[in-house]
Amino acid sequence: MDKSIILISFILLITSCTNNGKDEEVEVLGCMDVNSLNYNEEATEDDGSCSYYGCTDPSAINYNSQATIDDGNCLSEENSVPGFSLFWNDEFNADTLNLQFWNIERFSKGTFNNESQSYVDSKDNIILIDGKLYIRAKKESPFDPNNPVYTSGRINTKNKVEVQYGYWEVRAKLPTGVGTWPAIWMLNSKIDSIGWPNCGEIDIMEHVGYDSSRAFFSIHNANIHGDVGGTNQQGIYDFDDNENDFNTYAVEWGETYIKGYVNGSLYFNFYKSSELFNDWPYDNPFFLIINLAIGGDWGGVEGIDTSIFPASFIIDYVRMHVKS
Repeated sequence: MDKSIILISFILLITSCTNNGKDEEVEVLGCMDVNSLNYNEEATEDDGSCSYYGCTDPSAINYNSQATIDDGNCLSEENSVPGFSLFWNDEFNADTLNLQFWNIERFSKGTFNNESQSYVDSKDNIILIDGKLYIRAKKESPFDPNNPVYTSGRINTKNKVEVQYGYWEVRAKLPTGVGTWPAIWMLNSKIDSIGWPNCGEIDIMEHVGYDSSRAFFSIHNANIHGDVGGTNQQGIYDFDDNENDFNTYAVEWGETYIKGYVNGSLYFNFYKSSELFNDWPYDNPFFLIINLAIGGDWGGVEGIDTSIFPASFIIDYVRMHVKS
């Protein structure tokens, strides 16, 4: 055989092997925005398909021009708060809790305040029905009175929705029955680094079932914490019939003051004092917590009525406004 023919054949063989072994780059079309609902981490070219939840009504005060799927949170002008702009809200019109904004907490019995419930992640305890969030406390079935077991729900917006100052409001219906202890409250986002009570705490609403006609607004800090009853760090609101109706609980919070409201009525008004607060802890973003405790140091003062379960803490909406 001619040597030139052999050489050409060898070159063609080498070239063929090299091409077959080479990885070809494959173009992958998809959504490349990590903040979208359908982000594709394998996409190499954005195809314009990104989807986003948000208010799609141009007439709403919280219209989101980027939104492609309505989240059921649109609010009209009549829902605005004078002097403030809406920052974030959840009207609970979805099928399940939106974990883009909420965390579901899990804690065993007695983790806080000697409470009798465990906080669990269960649809039996945290559920959305007809535009409302139900946080339910339940007793184990079958129930053993000699070894009572209760479960409940606790959620927060830590690391997801944290705001410094503003007007926060929650419309809710309280549970009934001796032993219940629902709360709507706030903690400083620095709690992990500086601890409690140095971080500061704002309790927008606390209620105990054995004292059904009153709601409490409290603040805690390094100066006074724990039981703040009887001090200027707690306000008490007297109801006529608070457990059978929805009421709006709110805080207005600024650089030097904290105010508490029920249905728009001011009943707590605290101003920063340079003499008492060399380290005012309320000058940082806070996150929101909503929970329903059973028993404990306060809720269980008169025991627990085991006939009340399941007990429901019903939240109609959560809205956070900031100064305009």
